[in-house]
Amino acid sequence: MQEGLTACRHSPIPRAGPSRILGNHPVGPGWYVLRLAEPAIAEAAAPGQFVQILCRPEGSSDPLLRRPFSIYKADRSAGTFDILYTVAGRGTRWMASLPREPAPGAIGTLDVIGPFGNTFTMPNAGDRVILVGGGVGVAPLYFLALQILAAARSPEIILCMGARTAAQLQGLQEFRALPIRCEAATDDGSTGSRGFVTGLLEQILVAGGTAAAPARIYGCGPSGMNEALRRIAVARGLWCEICLESRMACGFGICFGCVEPIRKEPGGPVYNRRVCWEGPVFDASLIQGKTA
Repeated sequence: MQEGLTACRHSPIPRAGPSRILGNHPVGPGWYVLRLAEPAIAEAAAPGQFVQILCRPEGSSDPLLRRPFSIYKADRSAGTFDILYTVAGRGTRWMASLPREPAPGAIGTLDVIGPFGNTFTMPNAGDRVILVGGGVGVAPLYFLALQILAAARSPEIILCMGARTAAQLQGLQEFRALPIRCEAATDDGSTGSRGFVTGLLEQILVAGGTAAAPARIYGCGPSGMNEALRRIAVARGLWCEICLESRMACGFGICFGCVEPIRKEPGGPVYNRRVCWEGPVFDASLIQGKTA
C-alpha cells in the first residue's frame, strides 16, 4: 500500500490472459471504446487502475511492449470492461483496425494483463466532488463517477472537462447522462468556456465561496494539466488526488521506466516513485512540482 495515500489499494494479483473482444466502436475522430470480456479483470477493476494490452497481431513482435490503458468502466455482473482510447501510434492504430463487431461465431481476443495500480479514495456523502479531466484522462474519472453514484448517499459531483476543441471532448455525452453537473472548456472556445480546464476549475471554486461543502478534487489528464491542477490544489490547500499518465513498459514496477519525483509526506524528501506501482493515483501535495 502506498505511503501517503492510505485509502488507496492495489489489486492483489493481476489477471493475465486472453480477453474476448465484444466491440470496438468509434466515438469521435480517432477515438474508440473497446469492450472486452474477462470476468476476473472486471471483478477486480477499480477506478484509477489500468490494464496492459499487447497491441499487435498474432505472430508479430511489433510493437514489442504492451500499452497501458485506464479502465473506462467495468460491469462485474456481465464480466466485461471498457477502454476509451485515441489513436496515437502504431499500437493504437492497430487496435482501431479491429472489427467494430465480431463476426457471428468468431472469437477474437486480446492479450491483456491487469488490473494494475492503486485507486482513488472514495469521498464522503457530504463532500463536493469536482472531477477535472483532459483527453483520455476522462476515462478513470468516468469509472470513478459511476462508483460514487452507486453509493447509497452520493455527494454532489461537478465535472470539468477540457480539450483543444469541441470534437475532442470525448465521453462528455456519457457524463451528461449521469445525474451530475457537467462543464466544459475548450482552447478555441468552440464549446463551453474558452481556455484551459484548470481556469474553469478556478471559476467554480470562486463561485462556490467559503460556504460550499468541502471540495474533493480528482484529476487526470496530460502532464501540463496535471501540473496546473497540482499548483491550484497546493496554493489553495485543497484535498486533491491526481492520476498520472506515463509511458509504462511493464506495468508492475520491474522496469522503473515510469518514475516520477514524489514525496512520501508533505514537505519531506523527494523519491523516484513508480507511477505504475506506487500510483498511478497520488496526493497532489506529494507530487514534486515542475520547474519553469
